[in-house]
Amino acid sequence: MEKWELDEKITGASKTILSYCMAHTSTSYDAEDLAQEIILEIYKSSAVIRDDRAFYGFLWAVAKNVYRQWCRRNKRDSYCELPETIAAEEDYILDRLEEDSDIALLRRELTLLVEKYRRAVILYYLEDYSCIQIARKLSVSESMVKYLLFKSRQIVKDGMNMERKLGEQSYNPKKLSIMFWGEYNRYSHVCDSRIAQNILFACYNDKLTAEQISLEIGVALPYMEDDLYQLTEYGLLERDGSRYFTNIVIFTKEFDREADIKTLKSVQQIADKVKSALDEKEPEIRKIGFYGADMEQNSFAWQISCILLHYAIIEKLQNRVKLQYPVDKFGQACFVWGQERYEDERDAGSFRFGHCEVSNQRGDRIFFMDFGINGEFLHHIFFNRQDYTNVLLELAEGRTDGFGENDRIVLADLVKRGIAGNSSGKLCLNMPVFTVDQMKRLEGIFEPVSDEIAAEAGNLMEEIRAILKNHVPTHLKKTAKDLAYFRILENCISKPIEKLNREKYLLPAPDGAMLPTTYVLISGKSISE
Repeated sequence: MEKWELDEKITGASKTILSYCMAHTSTSYDAEDLAQEIILEIYKSSAVIRDDRAFYGFLWAVAKNVYRQWCRRNKRDSYCELPETIAAEEDYILDRLEEDSDIALLRRELTLLVEKYRRAVILYYLEDYSCIQIARKLSVSESMVKYLLFKSRQIVKDGMNMERKLGEQSYNPKKLSIMFWGEYNRYSHVCDSRIAQNILFACYNDKLTAEQISLEIGVALPYMEDDLYQLTEYGLLERDGSRYFTNIVIFTKEFDREADIKTLKSVQQIADKVKSALDEKEPEIRKIGFYGADMEQNSFAWQISCILLHYAIIEKLQNRVKLQYPVDKFGQACFVWGQERYEDERDAGSFRFGHCEVSNQRGDRIFFMDFGINGEFLHHIFFNRQDYTNVLLELAEGRTDGFGENDRIVLADLVKRGIAGNSSGKLCLNMPVFTVDQMKRLEGIFEPVSDEIAAEAGNLMEEIRAILKNHVPTHLKKTAKDLAYFRILENCISKPIEKLNREKYLLPAPDGAMLPTTYVLISGKSISE
């Protein structure tokens, strides 16, 4: 081997040698001295190295011999007699130290073997299966079993000679929520585990093999293979050969901070517009005469704030933007993205809203704009529960009796949750009910200010698009363009609501008050007519 080749090899292995020495000595000074001795001995004996492939085997043979000599030189004097009947322990201890080190490396490498290799190794070496038995169990040929065992030994041997480092997520794991906008949410359970969440983060900016993911998040492959499979099946993770990469945009902590700082002025302007419109138009709004128009002040402020923001952002702006919905693996047009969760956003979490609309066959609709500050989210109860939706909308149409047994069970639950109640011996809803005509009159009252809010949100969306572009990997930039709209739901709805709460304009809803952010739109007459 040429000297320059030897220099390169030793330079590349120097950290590994020092790590070995740190593990076998009590101080950093001893470790550095031992490492220098090992490197010096490698240079002295390098003439016996046959070729590049023999270098690492030679390196570890030298390291072990030098370490033995170092231990003998540095052993302390002993004052107890050693009976002749007891074997000398020095060599035994050194052998155990080396054995323990090798076993630790072996175990590490076994945790990084992918399933097809790992199963063959475990069956052969730990469970004493023959190659023929393994072939039957794995439904492969005997020659394939021999190949798997040969390849596994090669992978493990090479790995034991490598320096491997755990990534930051192994000691500082991330938290992630999967967000969805579409008709049917199949993704609510996919990222329940912290392992799945951290896989998506690990592969967000880099394409990684399963082994690299394992090291980055500090989880052995056997414990993360199911998550890898499920994430890939749902299209949240994609494969490029043996490497994985995340296939959804993640609103990271860094992105959140930059977006929040740069949109502070717009958030304040939207909050001010909402408050001014409600203060100015309250008498006119109450005169519309919808069911619940006489609600107390705090409930009124919540309801009309949410209706105004829904009209300006979700109806006006979304129609203007004309989102291009991507199609997921199940053939559904929808948006799926990730939201990082972190300590700094704990308080703001109460103001992240859950939005949902459900309807019956007549076209009557229930609108939910849930905020955590007001207690339990309601839209989860009704999502994909047509029986709950139908019963509530029957109450909205004025029906109070004649319900079947199953409907009465639903009614009892609605009353228990405070969604419905009893007034003068009759069942009634605890939320506003609008007819189509009444809602059009309300929207007409808000026509000028809703246009202003939608325009402000549109400008803010362009700014967020520019910010998001710098926080996503290249293959997701096209998706990120439309996802900027969903980030403005945070900055143009959640943030203004939070601002109004901090200004004491919107207060948490007290028990028994009319539900603050849920309302009904019916095609017929309202209860009050």
